[in-house]
Amino acid sequence: MCAFEEGNAVRKMEALWSYQEAEIAKSTVENEIRSTPARLQLAKLHKQLKSQQAVITKLSEEIESYEQQLVKLTDQVSKLEERLQMESSELVTIKQDDESTAEEMTELKGDIEKLNREVSQGVREAKALLGEIEKASEEYQTTARSASKAKKEYDALRVQCEEEKEARQPELDRHDQNLASLSKTVDPVLLERYNQVKQHHAVPIAKIVNSKCGGCNMSLPMVMLKKIATTDGIVECENCGRILYHTND
Repeated sequence: MCAFEEGNAVRKMEALWSYQEAEIAKSTVENEIRSTPARLQLAKLHKQLKSQQAVITKLSEEIESYEQQLVKLTDQVSKLEERLQMESSELVTIKQDDESTAEEMTELKGDIEKLNREVSQGVREAKALLGEIEKASEEYQTTARSASKAKKEYDALRVQCEEEKEARQPELDRHDQNLASLSKTVDPVLLERYNQVKQHHAVPIAKIVNSKCGGCNMSLPMVMLKKIATTDGIVECENCGRILYHTND
């Protein structure tokens, strides 16, 4: 490669490197905006609100399920009580009937005892369901109050974060303008490959430092170092895939 071509290749890589530095400068500002105390607290509250909403939804579904079970159980107990009343009345009638046998009375008493047990069991289950409904309702109300408080704090912080972002928007705009200007100086082929590598690495270009890739610190073979010095194309690290940039610094 002649000196002119070599100089042209160097200028192309220098332009691309300048473009990357401009992108890093903009990313630094964006990271500062995202990491302010207000923004960090906002993210924490957002996570908290999502968790609380999930709990509220779950509790609401549990309460509805308990209530449905209670309605069904209450209906069953009501029917059992009706049968119990009927069979108790029948027992009184049988006792007054001289033709009734002891076997009939014993069988009816057994049925009545069984119904009494079933009614008692139903009442116990109903009380247990009422307890679960009360417990879930209390937790629901507590979580809802906490979520309401967190939502108010979240809304206030969101306004603060928007104000912080607006305050630094002129700075971001200047970075965008600089990037737009620099992009015009970069070889389109290099810029396209740069953007492809950026999908995998936030910083796509790595300087060669002491014959090593400045991105992954892998030692570069001599044949690759020679290739970088004698070509005007893109040479990427075989280990991490970053575009390698050689300077005389």
